[in-house]
Amino acid sequence: MKRFKFRFEKILTFRRHQEKQKQRELASAQNMEQKQKDKLTAIADDFDACQDDEKKYLLGKINPNRLTEYSRYFLLLKRMELSGREILQQISREVGKKRDELIGATRRKKIYEKLKERHQGKYILELNRLMQKENDEIGQTHR
Repeated sequence: MKRFKFRFEKILTFRRHQEKQKQRELASAQNMEQKQKDKLTAIADDFDACQDDEKKYLLGKINPNRLTEYSRYFLLLKRMELSGREILQQISREVGKKRDELIGATRRKKIYEKLKERHQGKYILELNRLMQKENDEIGQTHR
């Protein structure tokens, strides 16, 4: 009997390739998301450090120029934080979309893998049946 050959092997290979591509895209999006989270953490740390530094200058005589600079810098950090959060939300939506695409690609691949398993199982059953038939014939001729 001839070797097992899955008719849809090229499609299965293509589906596997698609799944790997979607995994790379998801990893890239998650990497961007983590970088954005790191930026927001850095902004929050900078804000805390700036506040701690400014507290030292609020004792005693107050310098209005320094207070104005601090106020402007504080507003800049707040704007950076707000825009960073908006960017993070967009990236998070993109990560969700990429995750859904990966799930879909995995499902499509699994369909062909299950089909291959079924076909391979049928092939093995048929092969076993033929081998049993041959063994029976050999047993009949040797009696």
